[in-house]
Amino acid sequence: MFFRLKRISFLLPLLLMASIHPGVAGSPLRFGVITLNHPLTMYRQYLPFTDYVSRESGIGLELVLAKDYRSIIDDLLAGELDVALLGGLSYVVARDASAEVVPLCAVLSPEGTPTDRTVIFCRKDSDMQTLRDLAGKRFAFASTLSTAGYLRPLCFLGEHGIPAASFGATDNLRTHEAVVQSVLRGRHDTGAVSEATFRRFADKGELKVLAETPPHPGFVIVARRADVPGVQILKEFLLGLDVSVPRLAPAVSKWSPRLRNGFTQVTDQDYAPIRKLRDCARRYGYGSHADAFSSGAAVQGH
Repeated sequence: MFFRLKRISFLLPLLLMASIHPGVAGSPLRFGVITLNHPLTMYRQYLPFTDYVSRESGIGLELVLAKDYRSIIDDLLAGELDVALLGGLSYVVARDASAEVVPLCAVLSPEGTPTDRTVIFCRKDSDMQTLRDLAGKRFAFASTLSTAGYLRPLCFLGEHGIPAASFGATDNLRTHEAVVQSVLRGRHDTGAVSEATFRRFADKGELKVLAETPPHPGFVIVARRADVPGVQILKEFLLGLDVSVPRLAPAVSKWSPRLRNGFTQVTDQDYAPIRKLRDCARRYGYGSHADAFSSGAAVQGH
């Protein structure tokens, strides 16, 4: 079991157990994920995955929690992480900053595709029915480096004739869950989040869908450099996993829901649609947070 608390304001007990397969030398790979929930929740979701990979592949994984979207990119580029779980836009920003950053495998959705989509929603008791009703409303987006929570809806709304000036106010919140909670509490009238996040709250019957975007490339596990020891073994191990095998069910059920559907082959070209979405968002005049689309700004943290 390997884990490390990164840039969080308090400390947790660190329990270190050597779980590298005998005969595999070297330090464990530092695997970064964004702290989207309480650190204890993140450990419960991701340690079972890193423990399983360490035990079964012989390549140790050390779980590292990055503070947010921007810091995980910075940490990857600075060499503080060897591999990381990134969204499409975060990967493109990191790749633009360094051509050595490589995608290892795409993360599959519950439908078995390496894609995600955005849901634009409001409270069920709202009088809004269509996108045209967004005029004058308070809109909550996720981080400026979020694909499904910011980049994708910017382009989608622009293509549907919703100008930036039509909103009463817009805010970028830290996480997708924060967007949903803000709409539920009435702080914002409407919001945009990933389909997976929306599904988590939809069963309560308090939310209403205004629109869903077409799919776009989803999450990807990337490496800082392809020649880092152990990276290729990790890639082959993940691509060889068949999470549908019954004997793996007890282990897989403990992983983060984001990782339970398996992995598939991916190349940099598979994220060309993200680059087109970035151009689209700029074209429609969104992006007062222009630094979100600049790899240089992401590295410097402006």
